[in-house]
Amino acid sequence: MTGRRGAGDPGAGVWDLDRGLIEAACAAGRPQLAAYPHPNVAAVIGRGGDPWVETRPELLARDQVPLLRRRGGGCAVVLDPGNVVCSIVLPWPGLSGITRAFAVLSEAIASALAACGAPPVRQAGTSDLALGDRKLGGSCIWRTRNILYYTTTLLVDPDWDLIDRYLPHPPREPAYRAGRGHRDFLISLRSIGLQASSRTLAADLQTILTPVVAGLGGEET
Repeated sequence: MTGRRGAGDPGAGVWDLDRGLIEAACAAGRPQLAAYPHPNVAAVIGRGGDPWVETRPELLARDQVPLLRRRGGGCAVVLDPGNVVCSIVLPWPGLSGITRAFAVLSEAIASALAACGAPPVRQAGTSDLALGDRKLGGSCIWRTRNILYYTTTLLVDPDWDLIDRYLPHPPREPAYRAGRGHRDFLISLRSIGLQASSRTLAADLQTILTPVVAGLGGEET
């Protein structure tokens, strides 16, 4: 690990591609959905993450790859155009119900992926989407008193070399990772034979999930 905890702020910017989606949900009071390939290469850390522990800031700076901080929690990820981001914003009064929200939204994504030809996907750990015992995507939630914002990143055809280059082994991991390195733990849709491009899969997910998401939100348990 090249991390130097306490070495100073390496200058994380803001990952904010879904600002317009959140603003639209707040203004309309209705669920909103966006699925899209990530537009560039970036390392993205959770709101409480330490970039010196979870990433290699010196390499990011050397390669001119942005280091960004998202609204939700979780450990760092590397995003590139081989990843599909799927974000959902729901009217969801109150500040609890996060466990239920992860379950409901993970199931919605899994069903949509099945309709696109993927094998069965399950929720693993707190917030992962997995194929068997390997991680296909990570997700996080950010809450206000009026809305719930969920975003997940799906590994369609990622650049594995970038993940190895910019991310050391995470400081926290779900039990099912069992200490495995990135390439033994992560799995992509391309590696299991799904040939759709990131752009095509994003468009298909948008179409499939639109009526599903329209019926969600508004209740807390």
